[in-house]
Amino acid sequence: MGTDIMRCNSDFHGRNRRDCIVLDGPNRSIEFARLAALLRCWLPSGTILDLGLIQRTSSSRWRPSTMWDGCRVVEQQQGTSLILAESAVRGALLCPVSDDHNEKAYYVVDTVDGDMFLCLNF
Repeated sequence: MGTDIMRCNSDFHGRNRRDCIVLDGPNRSIEFARLAALLRCWLPSGTILDLGLIQRTSSSRWRPSTMWDGCRVVEQQQGTSLILAESAVRGALLCPVSDDHNEKAYYVVDTVDGDMFLCLNF
């Protein structure tokens, strides 16, 4: 996945925009993360590395009052880590569970397109 389609900008049309991504996790699991920064590094060897500074998510203990098949709720973790941009599988849509700006729990929206539905509901 190229970094040219992901957005990470503190002033994107007057608002903060930090896109979310799907990562391949250990043992064929799927992980979600929010981009904190996109970086391009030029090494002395001439190699160019595209990196993503991410905030990982983990499964949340919070549950909606009405659960449905395939409902996934994740929670944004503290801290950041670096990944190679090429390890991002695709973009993801994480929707806040409430209007509270301090809320760290998000629904994973799997109906964005057929590919996302198949990716998350195998």
